[in-house]
Amino acid sequence: MNKIIGILAVLLMSGIGFAGLAVTSYEVSQESFAPGSQGTVTIYISNPSACPALPSCDEDHALSEVGVSVTSSSQIIISEREDVGDIATGGSTFLTLPFTVADTADSGVYSLGFRVFSFAQTAQTRYITIPITVADVPEFVFTPDTNVLTSVDVVNMTIKNNGGIAKGLKIKISEDDSGIALYGTNEIYVGDLTGETTITMMLDSRDAEDGPVDVPLVLIYNDEIGVAHEETDYVRMTVKKEKLDIIFDQKSDVVTRQESTLVLTLNNNGNEDLKDIRLSFTSEDIKMRDGSEFDFNDVSKGGEATVSGTVFVTLSPGLNLIPARMTWIENDVNKEQEITVPLTISSDADVGVYIETKPAPLTAGTEHTLSVLVSNLGSYRIDNVDVEIDSDVLQTLDITNKQYIGSLENDDFSTVQFKTQISPFTAPGDYDMTVKINYRDQSGEWKTRYINQPITVYGMQTEEGGILNYIIILVVLAVIVWFFFFRKKKKEA
Repeated sequence: MNKIIGILAVLLMSGIGFAGLAVTSYEVSQESFAPGSQGTVTIYISNPSACPALPSCDEDHALSEVGVSVTSSSQIIISEREDVGDIATGGSTFLTLPFTVADTADSGVYSLGFRVFSFAQTAQTRYITIPITVADVPEFVFTPDTNVLTSVDVVNMTIKNNGGIAKGLKIKISEDDSGIALYGTNEIYVGDLTGETTITMMLDSRDAEDGPVDVPLVLIYNDEIGVAHEETDYVRMTVKKEKLDIIFDQKSDVVTRQESTLVLTLNNNGNEDLKDIRLSFTSEDIKMRDGSEFDFNDVSKGGEATVSGTVFVTLSPGLNLIPARMTWIENDVNKEQEITVPLTISSDADVGVYIETKPAPLTAGTEHTLSVLVSNLGSYRIDNVDVEIDSDVLQTLDITNKQYIGSLENDDFSTVQFKTQISPFTAPGDYDMTVKINYRDQSGEWKTRYINQPITVYGMQTEEGGILNYIIILVVLAVIVWFFFFRKKKKEA
């Protein structure tokens, strides 16, 4: 027994002095690779053994004849074996192996198996598996229809994807020192993109300096195997600010296809006083009821002026850039310039409600199916429409008193139904029912419409014709009983 313990102790002390083989980490040259592309994989190997402070310890515990063998899929072409050499005690090294993805490789994740081995006092082997992601990643090319930015500009940006599908593509502009920003939104949703598409971007360059600028477009998407990507591409453009350094601020709601009061404030951010400023819209989509222009009079540098007038617009809901002509006097010189004025147009969205009930009429103590027809009375589609009913005399038999419709084109309608019951104790008469309709118009605004609908409740009836008929029958029966029984008994007496 003591002899066995002694042998184990010797083996244990010998094992402490053995060299140690370790694979500490690895690196792949990029996140994913397209079929036919090349890359590298690097593994880091070390000999962390340290000689313990024992008299019998040999200071030299180097790893000798370190090598690496590789097993891989036929879709990843890589060396099958490489020699590393010796690694001294406490030393480390790395091995970089190039590989090529086959042209015919399918998208997916492939595994490279590495066997690291060495010969010291005893042979040692370590294993590591490294994943290689293969995907046909998107490659974007951006082409704007104009390369000049003046203030707030509409840019039609053509996006060409020369690679694999970009799923759920979203575009932002990086918050850096370019001075360029999206106007009216902070993100544009493109969706799944293969091939080519064109999007409309409204770019605000009012905070940018004149001259060339690289507009930083941040692209957020998933590739064809679902790996998330976020990258920044740059589009070179030129900022050339308008000579007239003014900003318009809309102070009132303007509803499409209705007469509205337009209130505009002009801010003079230039270095000169401006006199006799006049604004006239050149678009046929906006007409003034009185006159043909807005007169801002004189506005000194750093100052502002506000005007108002009645207008009728046929513009689509949302933000619109309206072409206009400005005339003014600057340093006793008459000047004129074509500009654009940003106006936010509200939708004329409205809804109508029509109600039917089965069975009819509404009767106390009876279950009814209430049909509510909702009609879009506006000029544009409305979305996310839902209907809710509320009344003191109606008890909802459904799980909820709200029904969803969805979208309604202009002049379109849809009907939803509610199962209801009226309490038998409800007195006959006229009552109010409120129909609440929520929807989102084409300008993106959420609206709620409350429509009060009078309803008439009739008294509870039986199958024989109602309470009155029931009472009459009871009276007749009572008279018959009295006539044949009580009256007859009196005569016999």
